[in-house]
Amino acid sequence: MIRSRRFSLLSLCTGTLLSSLACADVAADVVVDGAYVREPVPGRNMSAAFMQIKNTGTEDKTLVSGSAPWTERIEIHTHIHENGMMKMRQIQSLPVPAGETVVLQPMGLHLMLFGLQQPLAQELPLTLCFAGGDCVDTTAVLRTPDH
Repeated sequence: MIRSRRFSLLSLCTGTLLSSLACADVAADVVVDGAYVREPVPGRNMSAAFMQIKNTGTEDKTLVSGSAPWTERIEIHTHIHENGMMKMRQIQSLPVPAGETVVLQPMGLHLMLFGLQQPLAQELPLTLCFAGGDCVDTTAVLRTPDH
């Protein structure tokens, strides 16, 4: 009985260690640069986040969600040209091909932020999660619209 508990504990610790190493590899493969959040329009509690997401690894990654303690919900959005109009649409995931950089920018791909807890700090922690459950932490800066 004692021997099987030791084996189970050893297996659990080994599994946890391997999971941590796998997460470290993903975090090392994804680099987030230039992350910023546009200061919300007065009276509104939503905004958008922009950044460059670079996949330095050899395998494709897929961004599936984002989270932050200062917002209720984050959605991945794009702009499409439809019937002569630019329209914003939610997308469920965003591919980040191996060796490439995906740019999130105004009038293009971006993270839509809903239910902002204001006032916002100048530095905003943000977590990006990828298919498979691996997440990367970054910090976005707050920018005024004219910046």
